[in-house]
Amino acid sequence: MEEWDLAKLVDTEAGTVSPYLFTDPEIHRLELERIFAKSWLFVGHESEIPNPGDFVARVMGTDHVIVSRGTDGAIRVMLNACRHRGRRVCVEDAGKTAQFKCPYHGWTYAVSGELVGVPFFEAYQGQLDVSMLGLLQAPRVETYHGMIFASWEAMGVPLAEYLGPLAWVFDMLFARTGSVEVVGPPIRWIVPANWKLGAANFAGDGHHVAVTHGFVNSLGLKRTPRGGATSYVVHGDHGHLSTLGGWPADANDGPFLALPEEVWPEIQQRLDPKQFELMRGLRVIVGTVFPNMSFLETAATGAHEWGGPEDLKSMSFLTVRLWQPRGPDSMEIWTWQIIDGSAPDWWKESSRQCYLREFGPGGMFEQDDAANWSSITQNLSSPAAKRIKLQYGMGMDTPSVDDWAGPGMVHAKPAVGEISERLFYGHWHALMQEPSVVRPW
Repeated sequence: MEEWDLAKLVDTEAGTVSPYLFTDPEIHRLELERIFAKSWLFVGHESEIPNPGDFVARVMGTDHVIVSRGTDGAIRVMLNACRHRGRRVCVEDAGKTAQFKCPYHGWTYAVSGELVGVPFFEAYQGQLDVSMLGLLQAPRVETYHGMIFASWEAMGVPLAEYLGPLAWVFDMLFARTGSVEVVGPPIRWIVPANWKLGAANFAGDGHHVAVTHGFVNSLGLKRTPRGGATSYVVHGDHGHLSTLGGWPADANDGPFLALPEEVWPEIQQRLDPKQFELMRGLRVIVGTVFPNMSFLETAATGAHEWGGPEDLKSMSFLTVRLWQPRGPDSMEIWTWQIIDGSAPDWWKESSRQCYLREFGPGGMFEQDDAANWSSITQNLSSPAAKRIKLQYGMGMDTPSVDDWAGPGMVHAKPAVGEISERLFYGHWHALMQEPSVVRPW
């Protein structure tokens, strides 16, 4: 193992981070034990499994799990490992079933996880207690506005407490209308980069946009309104961060994140007045639920290019994503698009095309970001590069604000600043210095 001091990997007062965070195999192993085994992890949306017997296959850290709806209507998250030899019993990404049958020896489990069939059962001569050999289940599964989270930590805080002030932001994204729709299965692709680079970027790295994605303005593919920009960083006690940015409504290309007029009355009815007024001028809501779930809603100009009316200036989309660790130098990105169910059909299709153009696996922004993150991961793997200190000190004296409409600690910042990343890595560092969780199995 290479030499590094866990206590010195992150220095929030100096605003520095060690390159070892992104390259070291032992740090990756500790992350799985001390972060992913303890945290609430996003695994899907209720609309993906609406009926009894529906299931999707997902990953929590590196643990493969089944998210299913039982005949009792309850949602369960179960380790996708047969209790006989450990093979995955669910080999499809999604579907509907009454049972999962292991392809190796045929042990069979109900959709709720109980062991219900063992070939050659008599040969065990009464020594096999099937009641104790169901699929291992995450001890805690909770939802918030249809978003399903699970945790291996039996004694941790409830989900609502874990989300803290970010729940107020979730209201504006996932509860502003009566229903939301997940568009198709998640899109997945692999990037040779460390997972934290994506999670910290979406926590609120706004100043890379002008350089990394600056071509979109130069080519006239997207316009940024000038003047009066406001940006707030919302954070709580569990490492979650969200940046909300926008302009006054009269300077924006369209209010309410360019959502269609048909849903504005519903938004006003369902949100509290402070949330509603804040949304009027927003142009982006981006953030990360620690450790590896991120969300983004933003508006792009040129809506008629994707099938919208000629006089429609902007189109928006809402995406949720996971940065799945596959090692210190590899991650699998999973992305969902989420659309308000009451939006008109033409808008849903236009929003889909906008999302794919900008943040699909071949999208303009996505390819830019992947190139940066993979280059960083590869470059920091060299012996000399590991000796440098990475700089996250921009805006060290950013003050908190008292006029924030919602809960939580909030900092107002201009378009540039690194407070979000410092908070993200500071929380990561605190968890990494705690003892590893011991699972009671």
